[in-house]
Amino acid sequence: MITHAIRLSLLSGLLIAACGEGPDVVRVTIDMRCDAKASCPAGFACMTETEHGPPTTLCESSDPAATCPPGYEAKVGYGQTFCKPHQGVSSRSHASTSAPVRSRRTGRNETDL
Repeated sequence: MITHAIRLSLLSGLLIAACGEGPDVVRVTIDMRCDAKASCPAGFACMTETEHGPPTTLCESSDPAATCPPGYEAKVGYGQTFCKPHQGVSSRSHASTSAPVRSRRTGRNETDL
């Protein structure tokens, strides 16, 4: 029984160690499409993402000191930093996206309800 517990402990330890971050873990991802040409900022490389849906390209860096380029703001999620385009006040449409609310009609007979 004790040897079984020791084996399970060792196996659990190995599994936990195998799940640790490797040297190729992406640290910063810029939300922009790129191609094989030099369209990513310095320190970033164009990578193809095929694991989560249809293939797409993103600029990624594995440098832990990398920061978002100007015009992008950092959003942290899922253990990674994502650089999203900055939403300035000037880029907003001042039109309302909500549907108008109609007030209740007046003058109806209560029997019509």
